Parts: sequence; C-alpha cells; structure tokens
Amino acid sequence: MTTQRRLWIRWWCGLLVLAVVASLATARPADAAPVETYAKYYVVTSSYQGEPERLSVITQRFLGTTARTTDVLHLNAGRVQPDGGRLTDPDTLRPGWIIVLPWDAYGEGVRYGMLSAVGAPTPTPGPRPSTDPTPRQSPAPDTGRCAVAAGPQTGSDWARQELAAEQAWALTEGSGVLVAVVDSGVDGSRPALGGRVTTGVDIVAGNERGDVDCLGSGTAMAGIIAARADGTETGGGIAPASAVLPVRVVTTTPQARAADVATGIEVAVSAGSTVVALGGYVDPATPEVAAAIRAALAHDVVVVAGAATTTDPATGPDDADGLLRVAGVGADGQLAADYRSGAVDLVAPAIDIATLVAGRDGTRAGSGTQYAVAFVAGAAALVRAALPNLDAAAVAHRLRVTANPAASRVPDPLTGFGMVDAGAAVTARLSEEERHDELATLGDDASPGPAAVAALVVLLLAAAAGGLAWWSRRFRDRPGGTIPDDVPSHDHQHRHDDDLPARPPADRIG
Repeated sequence: MTTQRRLWIRWWCGLLVLAVVASLATARPADAAPVETYAKYYVVTSSYQGEPERLSVITQRFLGTTARTTDVLHLNAGRVQPDGGRLTDPDTLRPGWIIVLPWDAYGEGVRYGMLSAVGAPTPTPGPRPSTDPTPRQSPAPDTGRCAVAAGPQTGSDWARQELAAEQAWALTEGSGVLVAVVDSGVDGSRPALGGRVTTGVDIVAGNERGDVDCLGSGTAMAGIIAARADGTETGGGIAPASAVLPVRVVTTTPQARAADVATGIEVAVSAGSTVVALGGYVDPATPEVAAAIRAALAHDVVVVAGAATTTDPATGPDDADGLLRVAGVGADGQLAADYRSGAVDLVAPAIDIATLVAGRDGTRAGSGTQYAVAFVAGAAALVRAALPNLDAAAVAHRLRVTANPAASRVPDPLTGFGMVDAGAAVTARLSEEERHDELATLGDDASPGPAAVAALVVLLLAAAAGGLAWWSRRFRDRPGGTIPDDVPSHDHQHRHDDDLPARPPADRIG
C-alpha cells in the first residue's frame, strides 16, 4: 500500500472519530436524580367513611368541588408511588399513595413538605399554608379585634411621582407576578386591594390565614406594591396588576423569630413568588434567614430587604446577586436612618408616605425603611412581568443601573446606585443584556439536540465519501494510474535523478 493511500485512510478514520465524539459529547444523561420540591399532598388511606378512596372524593373534600378532579389527576398522572405503582385510574387508589394537591387545597389530612419525584415525602413541621398564586375572592376575616387607627392623610404623593411607574404601565402593570410580603400580614378586605391579595399564610399560628393584619405595616407595603388607584384611598401601587402573597411572621407583637421568617421565605418561594419583600420586622443577617434568602435566590427569586443600619449586622449573604438592599429617603433626599456605609444598593421613598391602613378606610402618613422595600419590590414586579426571560440577578442588575444616581459616582457608600426608577427599569435598553442574548443564542447553537447531531454525523460522512471519490477519480484519470504530482508522498519526494525522464535536446527547447 502506497504512503498516499495510507494518508487517505487515516483521514477517513479521523472523520469517523470526529463523528463519534460529536455524538457522545452531546448525549443526554440517562436518568436525572429525583427533583425535590415543596408541595401540598395527601396520603391515601384504606378507606374514607367506609368507602374506598377515590380521586373525586379527595378533590371534593379538599377543594370543595369535583370539577377539579382532572386537575388533580394531571398533577399525579405518571408519578411513581412509594410501592412502585402509578396513578392511571382516578377510581383506583392504593393505601399509602401520595396525591399531590393544588396550593389552594385545605382541610384535615392535607400535609405540606418536601416531596421528591419518587418515593415518600419529607414532612416539614410548621404551617400548612393556603397560597394559591391566583387571588381568591373569599371574604377576609373580621379585623376589628386588632384594627389600626387611621392617622391623618398625607397631602403629598411625592413618592409615586418620583418613581415614574406610569411610564412602564404602557408595557405592563405587573400582571402574572406574585409578590410575597413577609411582614405582619395584609388586610385583604381593603377595597383598593380587592382581588389582589391571596389568602396567604400565618407562620406564627401555623394554620391560619395571612390576609389579616393587626400591626398595619404589611397592609401598607401591599398597598404600595399592588393597590389600584380608585381616586379615594390611594394613588395606586407601583405594579397594580400584580398579586400579593401575605406571609405573616408577626401578629400583635412587633418582633419576629428568625425561624418563622426563614420558614416564611421558604413558603413564599414554594408558592410561586418571584419577588419577596422583607418587612421591617425581619433581620436578614441571622443565619437562618440568610440561608433562606440564599435558597430563594437559587430558585430565581428577587429578594428585597431593608439596608442595615450602623447598629445592625450586614444585610443578608454577601455573595447574593439577586438581593437588593434598600435605604429609605425623604422628598428632600434625607436618609430615613443611619445606614451602614457600603451596604446600600438602592434608595426609595420612605418618609411621609401615603399608605393604606389595616382595619379602616382611608390612608395615613407613614415613614420607615419597609416602605422603601415595597417600592423597589413593586418595580421588580414590573421588570419581571415585562422581561420574563431575565433571571433574578439580571432583574436586580437592571434596577441598579437604571436608577437615578444620588451622587457623582456610583455606587455611593450611602445611596448605592441611587433612587429606583420603575419606568426606566422597564423601558431602558441595556447593551450588556443584548450581548448576553447573543451569547445565549450561540450557546444554544453549541448544544445541538439529537437531530442536529445526526445531521453533523451525516455531513462528516458525506464529506469523507466525497473526498475519497474525488481522490479516486483523479488517480484513475492519470495515465497509467500514476500519483498526482501535487499530492505529497514520501516516495515521490525522494525519487533519484535517474528516475526522472530524460531532458530533451537543446535544439528542441523553446
């Protein structure tokens, strides 16, 4: 076999190796590990009221209607049960099977905990919340026993004018975004919040509703975020089409336990909140709360917390890209507290704010960092609704870089990137996001699916076959089948002079 032929065989084998490597490099892993998630569920018993358990009866017990039996069936169809079986017939359930329930399921027997895709759940002690992301029109409980007296209505609505949220409303008002308010609960009976507040959860009581508020701060935050402008009570929230999930971590005493706050954040994430606003009773620096914040960020949730003051530890984990630390300011730019230097991302209105009052009609003037948190949470809800492809870190980045600087250089130690600008946060075009989209497109192209891999293999094989056919035809067309002069060959390069054809006579040259 000539050297040339060996070179072509090596080239052919190289292409085959490339094809195999390409197919293996893009192969999908065989079986992913089971994914764990928090969920409401029910463990099937041998019988209920003397009758075998059926899915329609379970749905009636915990959802109040059999019309949603199909929904429950879809949640559980194909799911591997602890005994290895699968739900295929809604009338055939085995004792010990785990039936996953919607978030608005409620009643004796409903459990809440970490549920893996395969196997038994790991129950989580504590509340069994009703946290349907879609607000229900169930009447809120009577709040007269803990009503907050209304104060004088403020004559200034400077805060909402400062944020210019109306500039974003042509694109979005926050529809489809669930914002969790981790504070004192929310008075869901307020007309301005009608249809915008879910039942929520009372972490302190364990199994009570969260749409009741004895201290009033949670209701004020919810109004800043999602109240509609009705012309009588308030100028409207920053994201008036968003929904609020009230997570109650304090009741009548203005002091929250770190364990309750951590559980509240966990429940908010599990319920589908994509923005979490931490009220003034929350200390993000405690280890339990910091861990819960980090877990929320890992689940692509924007977390907004008050900036730490000089007497407080730093706010939350340091390496948290989706965490926004907010300081409060007044209309004159005066800070609402003595905040820790270098611990502020954004500032927002927090002094002389017109807020809703729990338990009574009207508004009152309020001040506090928790109101600044609510304004930034509302702006984050607008961004999440308008730009759903952005992750939590990108949403936080957009809010920072579109803020109105309060100092000549940003980030400033005391005011961070400046006053949050809800309108610009939604409408601005950022070059870094456009570059990221281009890179993402390239990344998608660099990870072909099975069809693309097959096409690549076919292309390589076709190229190899075509190259071999071209070389064979060229070799065959040469007189005597000699090796082409322009093809390198060890034998061809080392022929002796006496192997060359004789030089023609001089009189024939020219």
